[in-house]
Amino acid sequence: MPPSFGFDGRIVITSDQALALPELPQSIAIIGGGVVGCEFAGILGELGCEVTIIEMMPSLLPGMDAEISKQLTSYFKRRGIKMHFGIGVARIEKEDNSATVILSDEAATAIQADRVLVSVGRRPNIAGLDLEKAGVALNGRGRIVVDDQMRTNVPHIYAIGDVNDFPLDLAHVASAQGLAAVAGKAFHGEVAPSCVFTRPEIAVVGLSEEAAAAKEFKIKTGKFLFRVLGKAQAMAEIDGFVKIIADAESERVLGVHIIGPHASDLIGEATLAVKWGLTLEQLSETIHAHPTLPEAIMEAAETAMGQAIHG
Repeated sequence: MPPSFGFDGRIVITSDQALALPELPQSIAIIGGGVVGCEFAGILGELGCEVTIIEMMPSLLPGMDAEISKQLTSYFKRRGIKMHFGIGVARIEKEDNSATVILSDEAATAIQADRVLVSVGRRPNIAGLDLEKAGVALNGRGRIVVDDQMRTNVPHIYAIGDVNDFPLDLAHVASAQGLAAVAGKAFHGEVAPSCVFTRPEIAVVGLSEEAAAAKEFKIKTGKFLFRVLGKAQAMAEIDGFVKIIADAESERVLGVHIIGPHASDLIGEATLAVKWGLTLEQLSETIHAHPTLPEAIMEAAETAMGQAIHG
């Protein structure tokens, strides 16, 4: 954490302290609009706290599908959450029981808040492991270098989870890495779901539209709104959609992006489709129970094929 932030664990805090706040602050400034920042913004906003998010990138959830980010931004605005994009933090000035966050724009915009939550990522916690004495190799970012079986350059030492150089720092990915290491098998984790526990939830797997374009795929997409589903109406949770991205020629599913009720539960079917290269037709011809939320995946596949009935 930059020294200019003046972390003290009371006024300027991380997610660790945010989980143990003795009382709800009236206002909070959240530095970082990634997964953790958005989750706490949603939680604290729902509890009545005045929330301001400061994100250096142009949008929330950098790296996720742009349409998902745009939709979450709209929902946050509807709930009164304030957001500043494309700007950093110059410094934080602390007082007895509050702080002022000074932004790095020309106007030196000042944001006053009772607490400041810094959620700009974490580093691997490898201090005290004496890895140098063991001869374990690290990469330039201080992460442990492993092969596809999670083995380091020291044959009897393995590393799983956030400490290694695999790109996805997720609990379920770490668990799968551990199983691969114990079994002596190669870890195939290129396809793994990511979830954001906001309200509504977000869950994604595979390529976004932007990533597919960068890989020079010609794509077709299909989107289905939850508000059309009878189950979503019965639950009174109608916000959001399912979007499927597929190769235009083969119709193989490349990515699925969900924002809406129980997105983290729905992404399992989508992960199966992406991992095993299912097509839009295979998804659309799989009978889904009615009325249920997973119908949205089937309907999105039909939309991508130009065969939508209900969308």
